[in-house]
Amino acid sequence: MVLLVVLIIASLTVGDTPQEPIVLIIVCIPLAFLFFEAFFREVVITPRGVVIKKFLRKKELQWADITNVGSMIVRKKVYLLLTSTKGFHILSNAIGDFTALVAEIVERVENTRVEGEEGDKVEQGVRELFQNPVKRVADVVTTWIAAILLMGVVYFKLIH
Repeated sequence: MVLLVVLIIASLTVGDTPQEPIVLIIVCIPLAFLFFEAFFREVVITPRGVVIKKFLRKKELQWADITNVGSMIVRKKVYLLLTSTKGFHILSNAIGDFTALVAEIVERVENTRVEGEEGDKVEQGVRELFQNPVKRVADVVTTWIAAILLMGVVYFKLIH
């Protein structure tokens, strides 16, 4: 985002065409929303449940309300699916220490089982996630490639 703002400022001051900064600002608006959405995303484990914080939103799930913990793997992208009495919630492995988060959720959900309750709330595939974690580096590599490309564009814009 910083490089994009620098590019917008450079195009306003050194721009060859008046349309260039307008196009960059139009591109920047949805990217800024995505940036803030990712920057403020946080999952917090509390004694009472899971708190999922997003940009200008917050959801709280009590441990007793979680009825099922499942998982889905698409290539190297892993999703933890929390089904509760309030709907379902999806957490991806793009979150910080995803393996520790999964382990903590599994432990807490299993400890809140009500006596006489049938079936397991945690699917077997979820247990395998923290025993054999999936490493995902594509997001980091893609981000660095985008940053290097933007640095090149800013560099050529400023020396032009």
